[in-house]
Formats: sequence, structure tokens, C-alpha cells
Amino acid sequence: MLEQTSIDIEIEKGKLQDFVLRMVGFLEESNIVADFGCRSADFWPLLRDMKLRVVGVSCNQAVRQSMGIRVMNVSLSDFNFLGIFDGFIASGMLQRLHPELWSKTLLRIARSVKTSGVGLIVTGISEEEEAKKRHDILKKSGLPVVVGEFLDEEGRYNFKPLKSWYDQWLRNAGFYILKDETMGNTVYTLVKK
Repeated sequence: MLEQTSIDIEIEKGKLQDFVLRMVGFLEESNIVADFGCRSADFWPLLRDMKLRVVGVSCNQAVRQSMGIRVMNVSLSDFNFLGIFDGFIASGMLQRLHPELWSKTLLRIARSVKTSGVGLIVTGISEEEEAKKRHDILKKSGLPVVVGEFLDEEGRYNFKPLKSWYDQWLRNAGFYILKDETMGNTVYTLVKK
């Protein structure tokens, strides 16, 4: 088993709202915004009030269609749309994916966004020294891990890459970083396709 570490990302609601509003500044009335993982559902009324159409994608079953918000309970591995969203939010979902799925998932998201679309990604990243130390310990015990993999204190899998890896995956998916800000082990990134 991977080492258990208490490091679930802490998404600061005020910072998330600030970045959501920055993203909205690039959008026009009636544009469609996807919320991948539906972890930003608290902001759906705000987006709707700003005359944007919201689609929750790959939500857990507790999230239901309401308030004129469409919910698509399809897994990200089955999600395969081309150029239908003007914007997107992916908050707190990537760190639950294995490293080999990061680039695939970011590419699926990028393909679903129209050219010149914008998005907000909020995810955890690892501090290099701590992540390498944890990696070396796990590797010595015979586990096939990469830097940034671990289990949190509740036994859930997490992968928080180094910031340089994260930036490279965004570029490889076709995203240009407009603004990013790191708070603790959480990075808020506004991107444009």
C-alpha cells in the first residue's frame, strides 16, 4: 500500500470564485460552460445569473439536473465530445487520476472545448523535495510509484504532480496558461485553448 498522507487539496472558496469570475470575463452571454466533476456546483447559480449555460459532466449520482442545469453522468473515460463547450471548470478532480490518465483526460477536455475556449483547472501539486522523499521511501519498499503518488489519510488514491509536470501536460493538451496562482499545495490555473 502507498504511504498514507493527509493532503487533500484545500480549495479556498474566495479564490475559486475570483478565478471563476476571471474566466467568465472571456465568455459571452449564452456560452456553454462544462463543470467536469461537478465540484463547482456552488457557482452554478452565479454562472446562470450571468446568462451562461452550465452542463455538469461526470458528476457523482447525488448531483441531479435542477435550476436549468443539465447533468451528464458519464465517466471521463467515456466522454468524447468535440468542440461543444466555450468554457470549462475542472476543480479538484485530476489528483484522483493515475499519472497515465492525466494527459488523456486533459486531451479529452481540450477536444471538448471550442477553439479559443477558456477554462479553470484547480488541482493539487507536490512540493518537489517532499514528493521525491516520499517516492524514494515507497520505491525502496518495492512499490512501482512515480513522484507525487500517495494515499490520503482516508485511504483514497491521490496523484499530485510537480508543478513543472503539470504545466507541461497543459501545454501538451493545447492549453495556454493565462494566469496561475499557487496557494499551499493547490494551484488555480486559468487556461485558453
